[in-house]
Amino acid sequence: MQTAQRVFESIISIGPVIIIPFLLLILGLIAGKRPLRTLLHSIFVLLGLILISLVFTIFINFFEPLINTIVMQSGRNFQVIDMGMALSENIAFDAPMIIETILAIIGLNVFMLLLRLTRTINIDIWNFWIFLLIGSVIYALTNIRWMGILISLIIAAITLIFSDIYAPHISHYYGIKGISITQSQTISLAPIPHIINIVLNKIPKIKKIHVFYEEILYKLGFFAEPMAMGFILGFLMGIFTRYRTIISNPGSGLLYSITTGLRLAVIMIVMPRAFNLLMKGLVPILDDIGSFIQRRITKKQLYIGLDPIMLAGHPAVIGLSVLMVPLTVYIATILPGDTILPSSDLIFIPFFIIWAVAVSKGDIIRSIISAVILIPIILWVATDMADIYTTIILNNNFEITETFSKASSLGGSNVLLWILLQILRPILNLFA
Repeated sequence: MQTAQRVFESIISIGPVIIIPFLLLILGLIAGKRPLRTLLHSIFVLLGLILISLVFTIFINFFEPLINTIVMQSGRNFQVIDMGMALSENIAFDAPMIIETILAIIGLNVFMLLLRLTRTINIDIWNFWIFLLIGSVIYALTNIRWMGILISLIIAAITLIFSDIYAPHISHYYGIKGISITQSQTISLAPIPHIINIVLNKIPKIKKIHVFYEEILYKLGFFAEPMAMGFILGFLMGIFTRYRTIISNPGSGLLYSITTGLRLAVIMIVMPRAFNLLMKGLVPILDDIGSFIQRRITKKQLYIGLDPIMLAGHPAVIGLSVLMVPLTVYIATILPGDTILPSSDLIFIPFFIIWAVAVSKGDIIRSIISAVILIPIILWVATDMADIYTTIILNNNFEITETFSKASSLGGSNVLLWILLQILRPILNLFA
């Protein structure tokens, strides 16, 4: 049992960038008739994901000076540190029923497929850490193994259902057929922009206002080019970052702003190319798998459950992320009830807002409205989960930076888990 646990911990440490191309290669070899072609496409997927992952890291680091300026100007003291994956992994592997939870999640997926309760085949093994995190939290609250597994299964079932519901949006907007997103904390946010768009469609004058991303690109011409747009936005961010000293030392401030513009321009140029490379390999493999399923298994549409990194590199998502990453930090400085400083998990922002873009069909105004509403919800959930997370990691002798009294994680704070905790807390307290 311990060997199996160590194997899964190794899989988690490898990450989706390696795991997804490997699993797609296996499925492609089973489904396709040309193994060398499948191997080539899997390499394209691997290279695309590696490049996207690297650019994401550079992308988030790019905002660090601007974020520091926003935080210092706010003067707000944050009690909760955003520890990111370090916290999530520490908690996820704390419970003693890791293997039982993994086998139960796989069994649930098979059971739901057989009963036609889902159309998603979840191969996103890396994101099983989310269900382990959920089980570990429940176990820490109740000290009962089966309770942790049960709650994990409930959230896994809801995740699969949501994955089915929102898979058509991936096909319609992102143009990728045959996949769904099975990362629980990401797909659980999809109903929020969905509801927002329903409400906006009920408002007489508002429902007729549409500003689509693709139309803006067409009308702006040269200024819509990733290079030009990236430079302009980066230049403005550079000015805002150095606004205090730019008057007294305009030469230095101007040079910094130009450099910042060039850095963002490079990011905006490279990211779409990385996404296109990913699509060059992904689409043919999915076509082979889809054809195989329809020939050998069922004529009904089935989806392959994947990580949201497959969509986060889309130009519309990156364009919105340029606005939302610094805005997330600004919202945190003014949001009542928020005590967490977004930092380590800012890299999740593009993952969170893929549904703001998809459900809005690329409508910029609606995407921004949805994203601006999503972020406070994520911050509140992460703040509210801080007490539970802090207690667990302190019990594991995990140290928190002296500047902060509590720890949490934007990426590890699942809205579905938070809702279930509010409903079941009186019952769970009986077992505490």
